[in-house]
Amino acid sequence: MLAVLLVAALSLAPLVAEPRAVAPFDHVVVISVDGLRPDILEGPSLASLPNFARLLRGPHTLNARTDSQHTNTLPNHISMATGRPVHGPYGHCWTGNTDPPSAAAGGTLHINKGAYITSMFDVAHDAGLSTALATTKTKFWIFEQSYCWAAGAPDTTPPDNGNAKIDFVTFSEQTRELAGAVADRLRRASTRTLDFVHLAAPDVAGHGYDWTLAPGSPYVASVGEVDRALGTLFQAIDADAELRGHTAIILTSDHGGGVPRKTHTDITCPLNFRIPFIVWLGDQAASTDLYAINPTRARLESEQIGERDAEFQPIRNGDAANAALQLLGLPTIAGSFYGVKAPLQIVAP
Repeated sequence: MLAVLLVAALSLAPLVAEPRAVAPFDHVVVISVDGLRPDILEGPSLASLPNFARLLRGPHTLNARTDSQHTNTLPNHISMATGRPVHGPYGHCWTGNTDPPSAAAGGTLHINKGAYITSMFDVAHDAGLSTALATTKTKFWIFEQSYCWAAGAPDTTPPDNGNAKIDFVTFSEQTRELAGAVADRLRRASTRTLDFVHLAAPDVAGHGYDWTLAPGSPYVASVGEVDRALGTLFQAIDADAELRGHTAIILTSDHGGGVPRKTHTDITCPLNFRIPFIVWLGDQAASTDLYAINPTRARLESEQIGERDAEFQPIRNGDAANAALQLLGLPTIAGSFYGVKAPLQIVAP
């Protein structure tokens, strides 16, 4: 059955373009800050967010987009890991936003789709990298259920690194604790790594108190909490010659928020669908507008989310998966959509 699912998935793969040449990094950390509105990184609030400011020294845009049809958490995070939109022929098709059912009850991406959904974890793990998921929400168990030894695809590229595509899963509701665990993993790394890190504090604050950017608001405080978590990661990188200059970070979000109040369900509102997409390649990289160096990407008007099947796509959070693999010098994900026909250019020509 698994072989059939693999063939079905590969038969849907679009024409693949070669990734743009980028000097490979040894470690890539993909960070999703749940509910992060980009406008908090545009105004005076940035002065109190030194680690976000440090990230912004690299290629970035504060005008990226969520999935074209969903502005909620789990569907967008699955897009980040698989390079697929939610719907359509290349979609991952997972629309639930609660804790998944058990694997036996259909709680894997592959059973839901009816075909194996290859992820960035597959590509990296099959290439011999160590992979990890660190999350602050239990609904992310969908990744463990979908890529464990019982559900993951066989590694057909020698040597066989096994079916389980995620080596380590860490859960904590505490931002500081989770950041410490990720930093410790980087320090202890004995091989190349790919980590997917989810930080939920801004989303929790937004749902509890609204997404107001007023000074001293719970939402602003939650973004400060994430900034300190980023500082923990930077401290680990700066202090280790094996990490410094060899580690890249991609930071994006699943959605913004505030419309309706205390939520983000209005798919037509820019406050909900407009998100950041930031790539940090080390402090020596230039602060570059990602749209300026990616002319094939659609720079949409602020009120536009973009069509799912448009030939020219904006930069979306779903670009994170193949961008991470590109930074590691690895191929794109079989069956993926974002960053395949138009690989995201990271470094200015």
